[in-house]
Amino acid sequence: MLRSAFVAAFLSIPNPVLAFNGLRSWSRRVVYEKIDLCTQSCYSQIVPGLYLSNAKAAVDADVIRALNITHVLTIETHRIPKSAFPNPHVATLFIRAYDSPHTNLLPYFPMANAFIDEGIHRGNVLVHCHFGVSRSATIVIAYLMAKYQLTFEEAFSYVRNRRRFINPNPGFISQLKEYERMNYDVSSFLRLEAYLNVKAREHKYKIASVTAIFVGILVPLAVLIA
Repeated sequence: MLRSAFVAAFLSIPNPVLAFNGLRSWSRRVVYEKIDLCTQSCYSQIVPGLYLSNAKAAVDADVIRALNITHVLTIETHRIPKSAFPNPHVATLFIRAYDSPHTNLLPYFPMANAFIDEGIHRGNVLVHCHFGVSRSATIVIAYLMAKYQLTFEEAFSYVRNRRRFINPNPGFISQLKEYERMNYDVSSFLRLEAYLNVKAREHKYKIASVTAIFVGILVPLAVLIA
């Protein structure tokens, strides 16, 4: 009975061969696009002076030069070293965040907005995460909402029209909708918490760098003395 139903459904397709080839072409395209997002520089201009990209584009010297990027905002689990940028004077902001519905980006919106505004005023800004699909898209959507007083749906549609594969996770979407309900006004307490988190991580990296230098000097000395 099940086989008969399957055969009937198959025969109801006007041209099964074309349908199968279309499905195969679509699946191959999806896989290739996913690979491209990871292995190739992929960026999109959202508004003049603001670009949304994957991590590959953020360290691509040709892209940074061609777009005249002066500010890079990274939303990732790890920081990109300054040495990776062709312009040593590029301004950077690092927000450590996982692409998880449990990650709260809302407190970081005001800081990110101010950084993007400064970057557009002084040059061009590149906002990126790993794929340029969820975390960085969320930050860019939040910026447009606050800057142009847009609803979540308006800002989301605008960004998707310019980068069709953005897909913030459900937690980020909830935060963006909450941001709209808050009339884009994040409390001072949350702003301070986000600021301290960012500064603490910067301080931690500085301590780690200094520690590495001391270890690199003291360990060889200890070996020589011994």
